[in-house]
Amino acid sequence: MTATIGGDSDPLLRRRLRVTMGDTDAAQVVYFAAPARWAESMMSEWMAIAGFATSRLLAAGFGTPAVHAEFTYRSCLRLDDELDGCLRLDRLSQRSFTLRSDFALVGVSEPAVQIRLTQVYARTSGAALEVLLLPDELVRRLEGHRPPARPRRGRQPLTPEHRYTSQELC
Repeated sequence: MTATIGGDSDPLLRRRLRVTMGDTDAAQVVYFAAPARWAESMMSEWMAIAGFATSRLLAAGFGTPAVHAEFTYRSCLRLDDELDGCLRLDRLSQRSFTLRSDFALVGVSEPAVQIRLTQVYARTSGAALEVLLLPDELVRRLEGHRPPARPRRGRQPLTPEHRYTSQELC
């Protein structure tokens, strides 16, 4: 089961933020990596609310490592700009999920920056990562924020015994 959501699925989380001095370069323009920190903060907050706090996962020997990231910058953001951040589910499969973080100037509907981050659920024992099926509870929480799944044609179903590469998962 893989579903690409696109459009505007129900928000997982909304947050108002301000571009700070620490987010900008010497010209007071947002440094290219700053939105990644905002997106990670929103994702971590939602995961904790959903019962999957990063510290708890790591203590239990699991994690949600990123396997793919996309950044789209549509307009310039500057020091003290006030932003509306919105975290949405973009894609869901048996072993990965993609969250989309949109950051728009307050009062503007088009995001200035959009980030898509694909993560897997993995056992983190030793140096190796073993990619696992997403936990049922996490899938239930995510599925509450998307339309019904539409299977993608031409993809083989995943099997629990096979260790998948990030290319096979995304």
